[in-house]
Amino acid sequence: MESMRKNKKIYQNKDWLLKMLIDENLCVSKIATECDVSITTISRWAAYFEIREIRPYSGDNKGSKNPYWKGGRYVEGKAGYAWVLKPEHPYANKKGYVAEHRLMAEQIVGRPLRANELVHHKNKIRHDNRIENLEIIILGDPNCGKVTCPFCNKIFKLG
Repeated sequence: MESMRKNKKIYQNKDWLLKMLIDENLCVSKIATECDVSITTISRWAAYFEIREIRPYSGDNKGSKNPYWKGGRYVEGKAGYAWVLKPEHPYANKKGYVAEHRLMAEQIVGRPLRANELVHHKNKIRHDNRIENLEIIILGDPNCGKVTCPFCNKIFKLG
């Protein structure tokens, strides 16, 4: 360790760093302290020389075993819709999530919604999925599929 203090850039030598990490089994933080550099510096040199120990990941952190699990529900950032994990649902996306407002509307109707049935939020808050806040709009109705946008009040035709 005394030689490390004399030559502060010795960590840039692949053989020396390999010897410290593997042979002498020193941790990166100990080497960094002795060389008077940050842990990141030693880690990056070890990665550069391709001698960093890669530990296999063997844990199963899927679903409820994940420490960040929130019960299978999340609110989408940009659009603001709430999504629920239901991989068996016919309208589930690739990750197995279904829009919560569609699930709530299906509870109202008592059956799965058809492709021409849209669900709109009356109060324009997309993650407010209370039953009294939702309305089902059917495309192909006498209004010929014309829908008023709840955000800009523009009338547009769907389908």
